[in-house]
Amino acid sequence: MRLFIASGFERPFTESVAAVAEYARSNAERGAVKWVQPGNFHITYAFLGELGPAAAASADKAVADALVGVRAFDITMGGFGVFPSARRPSVLWVGIGEGAQELMGLAAKLSQSLAAAGFLFEDRFESHVTIGRVKGSLPETFMRRMAGYVPQKRAVSRLASVDLMQSELTSDGPAYRRVSSRLLS
Repeated sequence: MRLFIASGFERPFTESVAAVAEYARSNAERGAVKWVQPGNFHITYAFLGELGPAAAASADKAVADALVGVRAFDITMGGFGVFPSARRPSVLWVGIGEGAQELMGLAAKLSQSLAAAGFLFEDRFESHVTIGRVKGSLPETFMRRMAGYVPQKRAVSRLASVDLMQSELTSDGPAYRRVSSRLLS
């Protein structure tokens, strides 16, 4: 199983991020971006890769250990951004405003617990929601339009769980399935 650790959002937050993605789509050339389906929006803490059932159970335990004493908190939608740079974007994303510090702390706890359990992963957390992957050229005005649009579409979500997710690659894009879910206190 291809596994990763993530958190999802409440419906109004997902709908607001979807509205940003739709605006971005309307300002991009057709076929220039592979858009993430709104049901797949999430924050990724760690991509663990291909794991068997025993390792998946170990990852779930590491997540549970990391969450001891961690309380649920609110996050707000932040601004629009890209990785790696505006000159050569490959990933389009919506950032997290309020709650970003709490997310960083949560990601650090998860990272420490997963590393202590022997998992290897890229330990570089950025609090963002990927909305698309750039496949072609974006118009010159794209970044300016997006920067002006996102602040008008703020949303709040309670971050109340951390999930062990399975990713299956299909011809229509990735299909995600929740393997386990751990509630924050």
